Amino acid sequence: MNFKSTLKKGSVIAALSLSLTAFAAVPGNAVLAAGNTTPHAQKLVDSLKALNIAQVDYLYAYLQSITLSDAEHQGILDNAQAVSKILKGAANPEDLPTAQKVEVGRLFLESVKLAHLQASITDEKGNPIDITTYKAGSSTLIIQLKDLSGNVLAVINPTKEDLSSKVIEAKLNALKDAVQAKKQLDKAGTFVPMPNAPLPNTDSNTVDYMALGGLLILLGGIAAVPAVRLVRKSEIEA
Repeated sequence: MNFKSTLKKGSVIAALSLSLTAFAAVPGNAVLAAGNTTPHAQKLVDSLKALNIAQVDYLYAYLQSITLSDAEHQGILDNAQAVSKILKGAANPEDLPTAQKVEVGRLFLESVKLAHLQASITDEKGNPIDITTYKAGSSTLIIQLKDLSGNVLAVINPTKEDLSSKVIEAKLNALKDAVQAKKQLDKAGTFVPMPNAPLPNTDSNTVDYMALGGLLILLGGIAAVPAVRLVRKSEIEA
């Protein structure tokens, strides 16, 4: 009787284990959370890319990890609007008076600070560049956005064409869209995965081991069936 009970319990455990293993081994279940995104998340990604940021993964994740106050949100928008007014009517930003160039630089750095970020502006050799005296095309312009610990989150490489008033205005609009999308995401209060993010790497032995474990459990369950039948037959004959 004890042997029969043990076999029955073993069969149930095997079946449950097999079900759990099969569920865990399905690749789709590992990425169910990745589909839990929103239009605001897509808008944030699109806006960051419009700022000429090619790889937005780290910056997106960082922005999702912080919360901006209403004052910080509004401050960034106000600064973008102020820069738009300065650039309005200027065919070439390089022709702006030095005082206005300094103001644009101040507004940029203030907005970066409001977004809980740091920025460094250098040439291709890492030498600091003063944007108030920089001439488009004189050297490679590199803008690094970093978190408050100094980790690089994104790199922007503006071209000479990117430094025109028209393109800068378009990027200011993209910045406004990014801030508005971030504000909506903050209201959700939870982390929203980046849309179209790369799927988790399944090119490892983990899934193989899980599949092998499931196969062994299945074989064990199949092997237990004849034993259970034998016990039942013996009881009937007895």
